[in-house]
Amino acid sequence: MKERGKSLYLAIVVCFFSTIGLLLLSMAGLLLPQFSRLLENNAVDRTRETMMQGTNSLEIYVNNMLSTLHFASTLLPGHEPAQETEYHAQIDLLRRSNKGVSAIVFFGEDGRLFHSTRGQLSVPQSQVTDMEWFQKARSWQETVPYFSAPHVQHIFDSQVAWVITLSRAVNYTEGGVERTGVLLMDIDFSEVASLLSDIVLGSSGYVYLLDTNDQILHHPRMQLLYAGLAHENVDAVAEQIVGTARDVADGRERVLMINTVYQTRWRLVGVAYFDEILLLQRTFTRLFTLSLICGALLSLGVAALTGYYVTRPIHLLQNKMRQVESGDLNISIAEQGFQEVRALSASFNLMLGSIRDLMDQVVLEQEAKRLYELNALQAQINPHFLYNTLDSIIWMEERGHSKDAIIAVSALAKLFRISISQGRAIITVQEELEHVRNYLIIQKMRFKNKFTYEIHASEGALHLCTVKLIVQPLVENAIHHAIDAYDDSVLHIVVRASHREESLMITVADDGIGMPPEKVESILRAPAGKTGIGLRNVHERIQLTCGRNYGLRVESVEDEGTIVTVLLPVGLEGNR
Repeated sequence: MKERGKSLYLAIVVCFFSTIGLLLLSMAGLLLPQFSRLLENNAVDRTRETMMQGTNSLEIYVNNMLSTLHFASTLLPGHEPAQETEYHAQIDLLRRSNKGVSAIVFFGEDGRLFHSTRGQLSVPQSQVTDMEWFQKARSWQETVPYFSAPHVQHIFDSQVAWVITLSRAVNYTEGGVERTGVLLMDIDFSEVASLLSDIVLGSSGYVYLLDTNDQILHHPRMQLLYAGLAHENVDAVAEQIVGTARDVADGRERVLMINTVYQTRWRLVGVAYFDEILLLQRTFTRLFTLSLICGALLSLGVAALTGYYVTRPIHLLQNKMRQVESGDLNISIAEQGFQEVRALSASFNLMLGSIRDLMDQVVLEQEAKRLYELNALQAQINPHFLYNTLDSIIWMEERGHSKDAIIAVSALAKLFRISISQGRAIITVQEELEHVRNYLIIQKMRFKNKFTYEIHASEGALHLCTVKLIVQPLVENAIHHAIDAYDDSVLHIVVRASHREESLMITVADDGIGMPPEKVESILRAPAGKTGIGLRNVHERIQLTCGRNYGLRVESVEDEGTIVTVLLPVGLEGNR
């Protein structure tokens, strides 16, 4: 039978899982964007802090160099520097004590070299005065020092690659006239590059340095930029002193951090890639997603356990009901689970108890009804025997066969003794065959030479039990229906009793006129005829006593004869 309706277990699981799932998705929708923004801002802030630390380090270095330049200016003689030699040793010591200082040089206002830690000039004095660092320092006087871009210093005999030249005006007196000279200090740019390389902005990030004219002073890929094999998006940070910008390079989004080194007005630009600085954000997103999945699986497990715990008593109740549907009423249901299920189980147990009581009552009523039916059938047969036998005796007396009448009366007495059987409904096969023999004695006297008979029984079958008075009606039908009144042939009747395994078989065979197939099909359903008790009567008595698997089997062929087999169980018992 197809079950209708939805599963309670499935409904509980779906509702519970859907509720938790919606809650988790709502939390993800609300929290994940906020946490993502927070982590992004935090990543940018950490990158900005790194840039600020790098800028501070560069400013400290520049301040140290400016302090060194200022200290060197205090060591210079105020009068006749060309004749003063005491400061030479001091300047040389100062240069050696500062690793980043490549050279300290003192020039007069006409470009004369008063002192140099680098050596002699390789260019004429006039060329020195034409240098930008010389002119800027004299024009700015002592207000601020001049910073040059990284360059190759070529004015000395020994050239130095990539230095930053700091220059400032210094006053001295020569020949009683106050003059303005220039103090030059070359800084090894590798020291600056080393400071910039210490600023780490992810595995791919880097920093580069711009001057006030947006010219790149330093870049980790400087050679590639010069060769035109690489490009830097300087326009993205143009005219920005301090701030943040974004751009996209090679398909990757970048954040650009701009800080200004105030003493030089140079700008330090940090380049960080979002896919690197937001690694924590992606990790958090993966962990959050994994947590959602674990939460969903956990909620599914809890939903499944909850559904199982709720529906298990109902399933047990359902299984018990199916057992009852199959006919097993001797069961009871354990009262467990929730209060409602316990109440349902208790009600079902009460219902089963009531059904069992009703079934017991019905069984008792059916047993009584079957007994009444058996008694009614027995009562229907006994008058029939008496009527036929008395009719035969009268017939013999009328013809003067008193001796035969006496034999018939004796046989009739034996018939009634076995019929009564002290109220027993079950007798032995031996008693049943004796009853048939007495009946045949009486009928033989009536029909004279119309039939002959044989009675055979195996030794083991005689002591088995049978339903009383079931063979005599079969013999009676054979005599009344198998004898052809217009035929002088003699009917031969054979009664046999045998047993095999769990079955007792008693057959009544005759070689009479037989029956057509359609009559054989309906004979067990036909009522009793006018001349004898019907086979249906005997068949129903056997089935009422032994069950539907037992009864009569009829085989007949027209003009050849009929065989009626009584099938009974071997273990038949009664009040013998």
